[in-house]
Amino acid sequence: MTQRRKVLLSIAVVLLAAVAVLSVFFVQRRKADYEMESYQGIAMGTIVSMKLYDEQTPALCKQTKQWIDALEQIISRRIETSPVAALNRTGRCKNGVVAATVRQCEPISAATDGAFDLTIGDVSALWDFGGEHERLPAQSEIEKALKTVDYTSLAADGDTVTVNDGQSLDLGAVGKGLACDWVKDALQKSGIKGGVVSVGGSIVAFGSRNRAGEPWRVAIKHPRNDNALLGTILLKEGFVSTSGDYEKFFEQDGKRYFHILDARTGYPAQSELCSVTVVCDNGLLSDALSTACFLLGEEDSKALLKTYDAAAVFVKTDGSISTFGNVDFTAYES
Repeated sequence: MTQRRKVLLSIAVVLLAAVAVLSVFFVQRRKADYEMESYQGIAMGTIVSMKLYDEQTPALCKQTKQWIDALEQIISRRIETSPVAALNRTGRCKNGVVAATVRQCEPISAATDGAFDLTIGDVSALWDFGGEHERLPAQSEIEKALKTVDYTSLAADGDTVTVNDGQSLDLGAVGKGLACDWVKDALQKSGIKGGVVSVGGSIVAFGSRNRAGEPWRVAIKHPRNDNALLGTILLKEGFVSTSGDYEKFFEQDGKRYFHILDARTGYPAQSELCSVTVVCDNGLLSDALSTACFLLGEEDSKALLKTYDAAAVFVKTDGSISTFGNVDFTAYES
């Protein structure tokens, strides 16, 4: 089978299995006063779903998908023409989106003692989770790649971003949340009544879907059962991001290797968690914090969450569930 056919087949399988593989997705009540336009497809290498509401539904789903695609052209390290790819080749790029992202993430890197680090690109490339060359790297390869990981060498001055020679930026831990920020800003400017958009494990919900102004119900996928939901979050408006060890992984010799890498070790995070869902008022931060909390573990995450006035739902590998902060979460019976 040619590589092109393999890619097309993979996309088809993903679309058909969308409900099963979404790490977080939204649940709506049946009755809504406003007209609804919906869309489901692929962007940023993941599933994108949206429902937009207005008194007279505008044709905005296509435009929203284009906004997400445009952001990917800026932040993807895999797209050769992107500013991030240019930064990784030359050590320098000038782009306001990349610079703002770097500035937002620096305090989180510091708070996690470097476990969360955007300069993890060389390590990420070794594992290539979700790519064509997914594998368990040799210890010597990881040790070599770790020498290029150091968030303190990453700097943003105005719109200009610089890194040391040989370092590689990877915005995969924040890209989906950032897309949700973009989507919300653009859709609100369009004047529609409300909407909910899911980009992989990140969701934005804003406005309302009916004149009653009922809250959104955001469902969290069960981390160990593809056909079940863990529970729902009642949300007036905001951003929800989930990080879990079930999103991108492979098993070798009875051990699960997943895509949430600790930048200090070069290996998947070693905590008691299998899923973390973060709720806050910023998409990029919800995405970054869900990853950071997964790396830190529940107890060490609380101070970081409090700093950003964020809330979380933690799921441990033993199946226990706990919450922190102001989150209206209802667990389903298993």
